[in-house]
Amino acid sequence: MKKSNEEPGVRINRFIAMSGIASRRAADQLVTQGRVMVNGKVITTPGIRIDPVRDEVIVDGKLYAQPEARKVYILFNKPRNVITTSSDEKNRETVLDYIDTGERVFPVGRLDRKTTGVLLLTNDGNLAHKLTHPSSKVNKEYIALLGEKFTQNLLQQLTGGMRLKDTGEKVSPCKAKILEDGMQVYLSIHEGKNHQVRRMFETLGFTVKRLERVAYAGLQAGELRRGEWRYLSRNEVKELQRLVESS
Repeated sequence: MKKSNEEPGVRINRFIAMSGIASRRAADQLVTQGRVMVNGKVITTPGIRIDPVRDEVIVDGKLYAQPEARKVYILFNKPRNVITTSSDEKNRETVLDYIDTGERVFPVGRLDRKTTGVLLLTNDGNLAHKLTHPSSKVNKEYIALLGEKFTQNLLQQLTGGMRLKDTGEKVSPCKAKILEDGMQVYLSIHEGKNHQVRRMFETLGFTVKRLERVAYAGLQAGELRRGEWRYLSRNEVKELQRLVESS
């Protein structure tokens, strides 16, 4: 019987990619080449689903998920020029260089290197999968500083569901508001296409000088300075779980 996308857990190839071990395509190759073990058994099917908290995952002899690990949920205020992966082959600074907890965690989704702001990290693969699944439509809120003033007559184009200039790909309608002197724009989206916010403004002929994610799934950095993190409260975790279960 074929497993549906709604089953618990996360696909092994996605877990490998989220853990920063390899790209999604390379993760498929690792699996099909028999270099991945789950609970002591070699697997060769990239689509098999695992629970990173309870299942033991070994890639090329290295342990990446420990059974019965305590579930951890972290809110991080990402600085500029920090990579949103678990490791980087160029030895650039990654988000895990800032997280000094004893548990192994991974980022929920991505922020590009130049983007700052709210990022979640966890070892709860099931929740991470649901938060990043398109069906959950989790809100991501940004403030973009532009190279020139943004005008009201462009808001409809920005929010109405445009086609991106570089690929012709259509994005969903969103919410936006011009701030302060017109150089900053607040934007709320629920998709997660690669560099989506920057590409939306570039489609309209604007360069994004600075981009900050100010909220993810309703969570804000609050008093956290750049590079600081905190654990989510029990109520915040419950709210995230409620959010994805109701979608």
